[in-house]
Amino acid sequence: MANYTTEKKFMVAEGEEGEVYFFIEAKKEQPQTPIIIYDGNDHALFRRNGDQNIILDYIHPSVRDHLRKVSEVIIVEMILENIKDSYIAQMQHVEKIPLDWQKIGLKSWEELMLSKEEQK
Repeated sequence: MANYTTEKKFMVAEGEEGEVYFFIEAKKEQPQTPIIIYDGNDHALFRRNGDQNIILDYIHPSVRDHLRKVSEVIIVEMILENIKDSYIAQMQHVEKIPLDWQKIGLKSWEELMLSKEEQK
């Protein structure tokens, strides 16, 4: 059965030629046919291998439109400030990712920002 973990600390960056990089914490196993499933909203699902599904938690609104247009991204796995591995992951664009984010304990970007404002 597939496991779901949440990648809370990741960074998305755009290269000089429009390529998209996802910088994530390094993982133990090697990826096998990595793919990111994305519906253009708050979260994406990174299927790193058959048993490892990583929720990319809270895609920033400023990069969503660009992510909707790319067919692949470059995943860079980091250990502190060092690159452990990098590889290409295909993007699969869908209408809606078939997960109930609230059951996993995730909120929308707007709900997250609102709750942070309320904490101030």
